Amino acid sequence: MDQRAAEGPAGGFRRFELASILLFTLAAVAVLVAYSASSRVPQPVVVESDQVFAQASAMPDQGWAPLSVLFSAYGSHAEGAPLARIEWDLDANGEYDYDATNQGGYAAYVYSKPGNYAINLRVTDSLGRSATDQITVSVRLRASSSVDYWTVFDDRRVGRIEVRLSQADWDQMWADPESKHQARADATIFGETLRDVGFRMRGQFSLRESGIKKPWKIDTDAYVDGQEFHNLRQLLLLNAIGDPTLLKEKLAYEMMAFAGLPASHVAFVELWIDIADDSGAALYWGIYALAERVDLKFLANRFGQASKGGNLYKASHAQRGPMDLVYYGEQIEDYPTQDGKVAYGKMNNEEEADYSDIIALCRVLDGTDYASEDEFRRALESVLNVDDFLRYLAVSVILDNWDSYPYTGNNYYLFNNPVSNRFEWIPWDLTWGENAQAPPFQRSGPTLAQRAPLYDRVLQVKQYRSQYAAYLDLLLRGWFNPRNIADLAGRYHRLIAPYVTQSTGDKAFFGDQPMYPFPAFQDGWRRLVDFATQRTGYLRSVLAVTTGMTPAPETR
Repeated sequence: MDQRAAEGPAGGFRRFELASILLFTLAAVAVLVAYSASSRVPQPVVVESDQVFAQASAMPDQGWAPLSVLFSAYGSHAEGAPLARIEWDLDANGEYDYDATNQGGYAAYVYSKPGNYAINLRVTDSLGRSATDQITVSVRLRASSSVDYWTVFDDRRVGRIEVRLSQADWDQMWADPESKHQARADATIFGETLRDVGFRMRGQFSLRESGIKKPWKIDTDAYVDGQEFHNLRQLLLLNAIGDPTLLKEKLAYEMMAFAGLPASHVAFVELWIDIADDSGAALYWGIYALAERVDLKFLANRFGQASKGGNLYKASHAQRGPMDLVYYGEQIEDYPTQDGKVAYGKMNNEEEADYSDIIALCRVLDGTDYASEDEFRRALESVLNVDDFLRYLAVSVILDNWDSYPYTGNNYYLFNNPVSNRFEWIPWDLTWGENAQAPPFQRSGPTLAQRAPLYDRVLQVKQYRSQYAAYLDLLLRGWFNPRNIADLAGRYHRLIAPYVTQSTGDKAFFGDQPMYPFPAFQDGWRRLVDFATQRTGYLRSVLAVTTGMTPAPETR
């Protein structure tokens, strides 16, 4: 007779009971072992699936300690089921110990110590399937910087710069401004006097179209070898051409820094001109934005001392010309020129006529056919920090910064970092446009003579497009929103307003050749808030339609 039949129902129940007890005991032991190993409640059992997609984003992803970082899981999704759990390992300890499900996947963390933190995201859908993604947050110690940016570019004050030069030099400067005559002058900067510095006008459009409030440059070592101001050799004074608020460039650089780009520091200064051989008092010239120059110290402070030898290229109408990154061939002579010089102009290593690195970038980007999207991605990421380009693009598009890549191929640097052996994207000469409905996923009125292949090809890649959308969302949530713009623009306006009207007044608004009526300054900062309100509303609606996801409310 079958043993199971002989035992009857009671015997079967006893076997079932014993089996249940055994299974329960084994499960309990497993739980205790897991708990003992981690000293935490065990994590849920999940199954990795290619039908679930995790996308981790952070802004900023690099900077000086203490670094406040905003994280986003925007773009994460699952096929056929909703996401049920979104978890972060924010302190890089290997455990998903922050549940951001109720916050829509958003989280924030402050990193007080330097280091490279591997931050992990895990998303799990209602079916128990999961996916993970990882990003790196790089935090530098302020003391490691060769420049005390936090003193020189202290944006809580307006520093005073007074330049003392001869009447003959002053007259020669104005006889032909575009000749950019350099005067030998003395400069008192924030109370410290430097003798025999170079002082001249700078820029191109900002020089020609600015009345008498010209942009200036101070070369501290022009006549005294090695002379510096707090380890800076050049001080660039920007005149806010086309911007009666005097705030746009400062805010744009701050936005780039929030996005995680290696962006210049900017602060406000008041400029006074003193003619040495007359008895008159110094003349007040106006409020300027003091901007950090992109040079070897800039590079070393962002990318490390080992990066100093890499080639630095600048896209600028004022110098060699724009860089469209079109592939024209294997010889640099085949590429566009300006004033008889190749547009792809080196800012260093000029004696080495080796442009093979920039030509290779153009070839990979625009001169090669690929069998698949993944093959293109691997090739491009081997020669370019694509992620930083996406961050730059998101900021530029939100601000409607028309004089930039991809619109004009102008105003950016490419630095071939010998440490990573690929190009880094560095923003420069930033501003805001006025079109609150400039589309974020297509070029609006490009003025490039040919094409913008980096923009065109990158946004055809599904993964890049998704990451770009996530960066747009993070910027709208964490920085570019009416509340934050009102706070920053209002604060900076109140800071500089007394200086605009002091003495004979800022030359942009008062005197013989003002660029703007004074009410444009008084009311201008509010127009920035209005633009942010309209732009934010438009971009949120576009993201909701394009990605199917509604951007989260702002945090600032």
